[in-house]
Order: sequence, then structure tokens, then C-alpha cells
Amino acid sequence: MTTTLRKMRLSRQEAQMQTRERLIESASHLFVRFGFAGTSLRDIAEEAGYSQGAFYSNFPCKEAVLLEILKRHTAMEDEEIEAIVGNECHSIEQVLAAVETWCEKFEKDRDWSILTIELQLHALRSPTFAESYAQFWLAHEERIAELIRLTFERSGKIVPAHAPQLAAGLMALANGLAVQESMKRPPAIAATMALFLRTLITGAEQNASVAPC
Repeated sequence: MTTTLRKMRLSRQEAQMQTRERLIESASHLFVRFGFAGTSLRDIAEEAGYSQGAFYSNFPCKEAVLLEILKRHTAMEDEEIEAIVGNECHSIEQVLAAVETWCEKFEKDRDWSILTIELQLHALRSPTFAESYAQFWLAHEERIAELIRLTFERSGKIVPAHAPQLAAGLMALANGLAVQESMKRPPAIAATMALFLRTLITGAEQNASVAPC
């Protein structure tokens, strides 16, 4: 294979990747603005500046784009959570401070909270999508649960409920606040979530076998 052919092939691969990224970006924007049901394949393709054929060259259906958005975002958040969970030197106050800082992202990026609700609504309506959705979302929920377990462990307290259940509640709180908060007042999502965790920790029973950090 000549050098020229290699460059042409690389160029086609780069072009396809660029097309795919634009389609994902356009879909995210439209899903937030009009909802999943209110957005068509043609809408996504036109918003990105492509034909429907270009869409089908990258995704088999509209659900596949929604799933790709989910996979990317949860992977990014899992890395951020790992950075908090993985630091064994952090005290309980440092963990809570790191959690509150992490929660600030919900104040800066409310679009993801809106998309999360779109994902959940579509999963309720589409059994086939629900199966794929659950695979990624439950794994992500377990990462949040691990953060909760660590936080209680560092405080020398016993987790007062099933950790994944608390994780689900924490995530629902964040997304709900992001959607309902008005732009007319300062966002308080991070502070509210931190208060939620601190209140649970304060009221939890002491773990006699573990000394607080």
C-alpha cells in the first residue's frame, strides 16, 4: 500500500469520526430541546449538516444515538468518581468536599440532567431500549454506591440503607434539582446534595469495629 493510499484511508476514517461526533452533538442538543420523541432522524441529520444516509452509516436507529450518549457520559462520570474513591488518604471531610465539588457539575451542565430524564422515560416505553439502558445505568449506579460506602466507612458509620438505593436517591435528587431550579436564583444543587449526605452520616449508627478517619 502506498503512502498516498494510507493518507486517503486515514482521511476517510477521520471524516467518518467527525460525522459521528457531529451527529451525537446534534442529537444531544435536540433531545434536550425537543425531547426524544419530538426529534426525528432527519432532524438530527439536518442539524449536523448531513443527509439521513450519513446518519444510517453511523447509527442503525435513533435509540443507538441515545445509548451512545449514555455510555460516554457515564464513562466520564465513572472516571471522576474513581478519582474520589481511589484516594485512600482522604479524610471524611476531604471526601465530602470532593463530592460537593463533583456535584457542582450538575449546576454547570443541566442538559445532562434533562437527557437523563429523557433516557428514563424512553426506557419505560421501550422494553428493548430498557435492557441496554439498565446495563449501563446500573453499573454507573454501583459506582455512586461505592462512593457512598467509602464516605460512611471513612466516617466510621454504618450505611443506614442499601447503598445502591441511596445512590439512586442521590442521583434522582441531583437530576430533579437541575431540572426544577430556576435561572433566577443561584443554583444550590451541590450544597443540597452535600447536605443530604452529611445528614445521613450524622444520623447513622457508629460502626464499633471501625475507628473514624
